[in-house]
Amino acid sequence: MLNHVTMAVELLSRRATPLKPLKIKNAEIVAEQIRDEIQSSPEGRYFHRLHLVLLVTRGFTCNMVAKLFGEPLRTVQRWAKELNEEGVYALKDQDRAGRPTKLTGEQLAEVKSDIEQGPQAFNFSQGFWDGPLLSYHIEQKYGVVLGVRQCQRLFRQLGYALLRPQPRPAGAKPEVRDEFKKNRMRP
Repeated sequence: MLNHVTMAVELLSRRATPLKPLKIKNAEIVAEQIRDEIQSSPEGRYFHRLHLVLLVTRGFTCNMVAKLFGEPLRTVQRWAKELNEEGVYALKDQDRAGRPTKLTGEQLAEVKSDIEQGPQAFNFSQGFWDGPLLSYHIEQKYGVVLGVRQCQRLFRQLGYALLRPQPRPAGAKPEVRDEFKKNRMRP
């Protein structure tokens, strides 16, 4: 079976004038970054499909295109078929199934602002946000019921890490505690 590099060389060798091969440093890492970038937006995925089907229109087989770009053969065949039957717009991302969001984009922006202000700004005695407190706050302010786990996901979605204060034993000496932290085994 041909790998990606030899297949690309074979495809490019059809040119009349040979090209000097360029080397990409950390090629596998760069390739993964490019794949992630393509997958991160609907436009990226759409243009990726267009490029692959364009190669098919230029005479490359679906099998060659699939191997070259690491896509499943059936996927490339399906894209080519959709293009034939419905045109280029058939390659755009379709609406995806899933539960609609309970908070609007404007409300999410307000929640982010609320989190940045801290719970004391809303007369909560707790000094930090956590799932239960955010759930209660959203229900009181917006009338929307979100579970604790969903609020914990919301923290991550808004770019926050959920931090919790670490309890300390009463009367512990700071130097003993620091020595324990420094020498303990980590999994």
